[in-house]
Amino acid sequence: QLSVVWVQAQRPYNDKWAQRIADEFDPDKFDPLIVTRPNGEGIYHVIEGQHRRHALELYAAKTSPAAAANEQAPCRIVADADPSRAAEIWLGINQGRKRIGQIYAFQVGVVAGREPEVQINEIVLQNDYQISPAKVQNGISAVVALKTVHQRAGIETLGHVLGTIRAIWGSDPTAVANVMIKGFGIFVHEFGPHVDGRRLAQKLSHKWSPYKLIEAAKSRRENMQTHLDVELAEVIRREYNAGLPDSKKLRHKQAND
Repeated sequence: QLSVVWVQAQRPYNDKWAQRIADEFDPDKFDPLIVTRPNGEGIYHVIEGQHRRHALELYAAKTSPAAAANEQAPCRIVADADPSRAAEIWLGINQGRKRIGQIYAFQVGVVAGREPEVQINEIVLQNDYQISPAKVQNGISAVVALKTVHQRAGIETLGHVLGTIRAIWGSDPTAVANVMIKGFGIFVHEFGPHVDGRRLAQKLSHKWSPYKLIEAAKSRRENMQTHLDVELAEVIRREYNAGLPDSKKLRHKQAND
């Protein structure tokens, strides 16, 4: 009767962690599971404690196979029974103790209906990407970078950043690495209205792969001793300006080339 009905409302299940709990099982240290009221099929969604629930099952099956089917677990039942509230409760419990992976916290935040996670996730999907912990085509794992650009410059700038990266490098996962998103965020935030998108795409795509762009930024940082995302934005600016007359070059407000 205990199961994770809404899998996206918490971190993914980890077999090794459940087995470790089972191997070190102590009934006196077993905290009650937090569950919702049963659904129409009599299943209680496990908001918090899925690994303890499986560990108890493993432990019972090993120590008393005949009685394992009737094993019970102490539970605290909450009144709310929808995925958004379940996700919110899980976040509230876990953000105050064991560190949650940034990606999983972000994904659960979307299910919980939290801003800015929902807003950011929508703009990610609109640009044909998806939040993913794995480095795959069209996947973005740099959720901290997404939040940083959103906080610094707003959702429109973030959308412009992702659209620009998509137009230049397609689904290359390196193109949406942490420093790339932040660096483009700085560039677009400062120069966006003055940038010819086609020129930018042409200049970068013909000469720079995401990897080479990051390496160029690292080389500049060694000499300038600034943040990598700042130097990446500067590499983009200088490449864009190359070949332009002075009157059309992008310039910082308080600095000259």
